[in-house]
Amino acid sequence: MFGARACFAFLACGCVSLTLGIAGASVNAAPVFAPMTNYVIDEPSSIAIGDLNGDRKPDLATASDIESTVTVLINKGGGRFRSLHHVGLGAGIPYSVAIGDLNGDGKQDLATADAGADSVSVLLNQGGGTFQRRRDYATAEGPESVALGDLNGDKKADLVTEADNNVSVLLNTGDGSFPAHVDYLVGTGLSSVAIGDLNSDGHPDLAAVTAPANVSVLINRGDGSFAGPFDYATWKGPLSIAIGDLNDDGKPDLVTAGDSTVSILLNGGQGSSFARRDYRVGGTPESVAIGDLSGDQEPDLAIAPFFNDRLAVLVNIGKGGFGRPTTYRTESTARDLAIGDLNGDRKEDLVSANTDEEPATLSVLLNATGLCGVPHVRGRPLPAARLAIARAGCRVGGVRRGYSATVRLGRVISETPRPGTVLRKGAKVNLVVSRGRKR
Repeated sequence: MFGARACFAFLACGCVSLTLGIAGASVNAAPVFAPMTNYVIDEPSSIAIGDLNGDRKPDLATASDIESTVTVLINKGGGRFRSLHHVGLGAGIPYSVAIGDLNGDGKQDLATADAGADSVSVLLNQGGGTFQRRRDYATAEGPESVALGDLNGDKKADLVTEADNNVSVLLNTGDGSFPAHVDYLVGTGLSSVAIGDLNSDGHPDLAAVTAPANVSVLINRGDGSFAGPFDYATWKGPLSIAIGDLNDDGKPDLVTAGDSTVSILLNGGQGSSFARRDYRVGGTPESVAIGDLSGDQEPDLAIAPFFNDRLAVLVNIGKGGFGRPTTYRTESTARDLAIGDLNGDRKEDLVSANTDEEPATLSVLLNATGLCGVPHVRGRPLPAARLAIARAGCRVGGVRRGYSATVRLGRVISETPRPGTVLRKGAKVNLVVSRGRKR
């Protein structure tokens, strides 16, 4: 045991292999999404997906750090939602929400990280997607992220938050209550924490992003206590972290997003060496999620925000490499996103929390990969429009020319069918292209 810990410590001191690579591959099989559906919501800061009313359809829960509420949206079927109710959190400021069965009754409960109250709030599900009054449990100061997982092997979901310069671990007593937190000092600028078995010993470990450019890994000793932290370099300014097997070698890898860049840390084994690849994607990504969006059985990456009202998908091109970002419109600037099959068609869909405009919204983008999802190409030069249409699983049909006082020469005036229409793969999109002003 001493030797294993010494190895972790040695590797954390700068012996990690780094392979720095700026993205240069072309887009490979970019996913197609149906027209987004927007739901007005109270300033959503975080999204989680789970079956909250027991009907086997995934529902949505959002946290609002402005309104101090959690909002539950129930899936009506087909990936359509109705707002069920808001749960007030009083003095709490819920930056993050997570879903899991915390008291072992088979119903999915909610947990939020409440920065203003220095606590996590637990809301136990009383059936039908309604919840008991919250119970608060102290953490270190200012938690902004929460994750759930069985950390000590007792088959009960425990809680982890990042707070101040610490990761706080709260072990479950079994009834959804949590005794005093145990804190692990990991560094400054904490913003996100994730759970995964990084050294393949059957015990979930912790990973958190810290300033100015690190992932801190805490290795589970097997009883819900942790060794470390062991630090690994990322691109500067990481704000979000996710864990998943990105190169299909059976080892969970790390991905962070921040400062216009996604950093991939491929696990070399035992959770003690990570080969790093950086992808300069532009934008200001604060959230990253992992899921098979392109339908090729390889995990892709989604990041938000990209620019203004855009999120981006990086398609996995094999062996943990990723193509250039393909962007998709949301209602406004996305603050957080989540991936899940919302309509039961075995394709992973996207949800984004948008807060830059009033009213704030959730955008639901149902996956239409394998079909033709007519893209918005109005105002684009004809070559760029042709490329976008091909990438969307469609093909250009008729191209007519017409005069326009507002659309520049060579750019698209209009298209049919209208943008967002979902058709059979290879369906035609007809364009009208500007001849400029009529003289």
